[in-house]
Amino acid sequence: MFGSTFGIVAQGLEIFRKSVDIRNRNILNASNPDYVQEDPVVVSFAPVGIKLEEVLRTQNFYYMITRNQKLSLISSLETTIRGNSQVESLFQEFIQGLGGSEYINRFFTAYQNLMKEPTNEGAKGELLNSAQSLISYLKDRRMDMDRMLAGTDYEMNQHLARINNLSKKIARINEDILLGYAQTYTRGRDYKNLLDERDKYLRELSELISVRVQEDEIGRVRVETDRGFVLVEAQYSWELKYNAGSRRVLWKSRNGHEVDISGFISGGKVKGLLDFQSHLREYTNRLEGIAQKLISEVKLPLNSQATNNWHWFRHVEDPNGPLGFSGSITFNFPGGPVTLNYTSTSTINSLVNAINTDPVLNAMGFNASILANPDNSYTMVISSPNPSYTIEDSNHLIYRSEALFVGRGIQDMALNSNANAYLQNLEYERVDEFMNFSRSWWEGVKSLYNAFINETASIQKNLKTRQEIESALLNSLNARIQEMQGVSVDNEFIELMKLQRSYEALARTINALDEMIQVTLNMV
Repeated sequence: MFGSTFGIVAQGLEIFRKSVDIRNRNILNASNPDYVQEDPVVVSFAPVGIKLEEVLRTQNFYYMITRNQKLSLISSLETTIRGNSQVESLFQEFIQGLGGSEYINRFFTAYQNLMKEPTNEGAKGELLNSAQSLISYLKDRRMDMDRMLAGTDYEMNQHLARINNLSKKIARINEDILLGYAQTYTRGRDYKNLLDERDKYLRELSELISVRVQEDEIGRVRVETDRGFVLVEAQYSWELKYNAGSRRVLWKSRNGHEVDISGFISGGKVKGLLDFQSHLREYTNRLEGIAQKLISEVKLPLNSQATNNWHWFRHVEDPNGPLGFSGSITFNFPGGPVTLNYTSTSTINSLVNAINTDPVLNAMGFNASILANPDNSYTMVISSPNPSYTIEDSNHLIYRSEALFVGRGIQDMALNSNANAYLQNLEYERVDEFMNFSRSWWEGVKSLYNAFINETASIQKNLKTRQEIESALLNSLNARIQEMQGVSVDNEFIELMKLQRSYEALARTINALDEMIQVTLNMV
């Protein structure tokens, strides 16, 4: 009789002790955002006694997954914002209102000053200096953005290595959960620490990449990226890889095949980096467009001692497209002139052919060709071996001239090697026309640069606005989750006091039983 009673009491004391440990664990983790409150469920069973039926984990898995999805989105936005902030720091317009626009304005001001005073040596020097400063500025900004882009490769590799590591850890936890479930099935299934660790890893994973998660009845999870590319299933994990050459994220299948999933990632730092890389490429292209426009358009009016090339000053996107206007080109030489007419349906290509196939012009050495400009436009260049020959266009579109800048883009952009000689051989009679052209060039370059600056600022503003809105929603979700599954320290202390009283009462039963045994033994 006494043996059975002692067994029941001892079992009760052990259950109360374990319940106290669970309550203490709750209190110790009250400030842990990944901890879910646990409640020991103690029930009576017939004919006498109590048992720890279950350790109840008060979690709402749906809210946790929703929170993690929102966390992925915000993490993506913050990563892109951080990257774009680096771009803003390069262009002082965002901070002080100065920067590239100052270099552009200084250059074209110097150009126009020279056209006003083409013999002024100081104006010539200022033009060369301002042109070289503009080139240096564009090259510096291009190198800065190239370094940023290279830096994203390192970050991406770091993030993917962390994702692969977390996937392996979650897979191992899945395996541990199965083992823990089997070992504690009759003792309250108390393996909730594994689930807390699992939740922590899922939250960290969500900060890196958007995932979809499914939980089975014992707590194991299946983790997929968007569009169903599996990262974790049971005790197995898959890997992601980064191709720095193409800047694409690849999913590696079991048979070794690699699938580009870059376009299927909707959140996390990986998505933020992919977006920032896309922005950087766009920003770089826009900066390249400014350099290409300068190279393609800016020319100097020259006399016959400097060049025998005449440039057509109306650029077109398609050399086989109609000009849209009519006119005539007159070639002046001894025994001439020769006039070629063109109509609105004529093309630059047809003009080139007409010049090159005209027997008189051919005999005089005139030659025409189509020039493909760096800005993807086309124009016509006419040359002649005799410096005394001249060419006139009824629409004032053909001038003896040469480009001030050479190259195909920022990386090889430079001043024309003959720039100093050209400045000593300006055609003074044409400076007024080139003054007018420079206004158009200036306006076009400023427009491109301002569009680049405005787009960068607009993108950043939209990102920040969205991030603020989504952060408010995340805070609301976190508050809701904390309300549902967070630890109430006051409530835990109350439950601890109840358990302590129950434990003390049961302990007194041991003392009473001990006294009864002693009395019984003394009676024998």
